[in-house]
Amino acid sequence: MFEDIKLVDVLGFSLVNYPGHPCTVIFTAGCNLRCPWCHNWRIAYGDKSKQDRTKQVLERLKDLRKYMDAVCVTGGEPTIHADLVDVLKLLRKWGYIVKLDTNGTKPEILEKALPFLNYVALDIKAHPDNYPKFTGVEENVWWKVEASLNLLRKALLPHELRMVKVPHLTTDRDIAFLKKIKREGELSLPSNIESVKLREYIAPPDRH
Repeated sequence: MFEDIKLVDVLGFSLVNYPGHPCTVIFTAGCNLRCPWCHNWRIAYGDKSKQDRTKQVLERLKDLRKYMDAVCVTGGEPTIHADLVDVLKLLRKWGYIVKLDTNGTKPEILEKALPFLNYVALDIKAHPDNYPKFTGVEENVWWKVEASLNLLRKALLPHELRMVKVPHLTTDRDIAFLKKIKREGELSLPSNIESVKLREYIAPPDRH
């Protein structure tokens, strides 16, 4: 059905992935970053990143619609897949409300996806100067993340900005930058549009 997306897994029920909504969760394979502290590294760039169970995941998701109203699309990084928007259209056709988790590095895909989204979680990994250290790639991709943030704010789409406090990596400067973004949002947006979260790092048990 879809040639340019790889779905690798589905979680039937979650109380933590979509604020205020019990939801199912689907995972896309692969990522364009190599964050050394990634919690989902097996799906992002490990052994599961090569898998493709799209047909099975979508069949399961269609069946789960009898019980669930919401779905979170996460990864990996969903926006690296050209067919993401078509999948989102299908989810909305089935009656799901849809949340997207993204690192924000593909604003051109996010812009196309916006009409089919109800909520977005956007990663703010660090102060812009520190982005290469956090992402494991040479290019500083902050300007792309900033473009994605501006798209969300312009669209007035409910969203959260989240930073993981990584031991021995996250600095006071990174946290201060997140607080600065929070102040900007409070000054320019309705109070129900944007939330900001600083989360403690939890190492995955199977981390290499």
